[in-house]
Amino acid sequence: MSEADGIDDAVDGTMRTGLMVAARIGEQLARMREEDRRNIAAAEEQRARELQERFDGQRAAARAQLAPAGRDDWWDNATPEMIERAYQTATAWKAYDPEAARASERIREQVQRRYGIDVNNTGASEAVVSEALARAQQTRGQADGERAKAAAARADEIVAGAAVAGANRQDRETRGEPAWDSAERRQQLAESLEGKDDREAVNSRFLADKHQGTPATAAVALQPTVAKTARLTRTTHQGRALGRGGLER
Repeated sequence: MSEADGIDDAVDGTMRTGLMVAARIGEQLARMREEDRRNIAAAEEQRARELQERFDGQRAAARAQLAPAGRDDWWDNATPEMIERAYQTATAWKAYDPEAARASERIREQVQRRYGIDVNNTGASEAVVSEALARAQQTRGQADGERAKAAAARADEIVAGAAVAGANRQDRETRGEPAWDSAERRQQLAESLEGKDDREAVNSRFLADKHQGTPATAAVALQPTVAKTARLTRTTHQGRALGRGGLER
């Protein structure tokens, strides 16, 4: 036997085991789908609608995953892992979705024709399958745990952010201070500057104060206006100075 024949045999054995593991996991998932259906039937109207929406979303995701398996070009480039994942999904949903049932039959035909393997009787060692199944379930459990931790961390961040925002708002209300960028605060500033002799300086102060509360994107757009105001102010002061100099002469 050549080295290439040995490699082919190893790949063949791995694929047979992988397909049987995929079938076992798919059967477990199918039982979960059946439990979902029972829960939907037993739930009250609002809860039943929510469960049905989740069920429909999962079914749509399964259809999207299985759609490429209907094309010959997908099979020309599919790895054993890709085929096993598709077969697992088709097994999980074939009893609840006609498209998944058609995909399951398509996979069975293609695996038989291209690899000479009967997915219903792969011939894989039961001991090897059991060991591989245990590893797959452990890996899946770890992945689920990591996703749960990430979701919990995001929830904690949201709660903490809301608590900080609430505390800041309560602190402002307790001290009776208006929000920094608000019409109320700007009105208070205008009233405090009213009566000042230098109206241009007051206007410049009010405009600059308003820009400090402007979002960054808006502030960039307003920069030419600020620069123009500053130039007009300098020009006016220079004109007054020249005027006074002319009178003195």
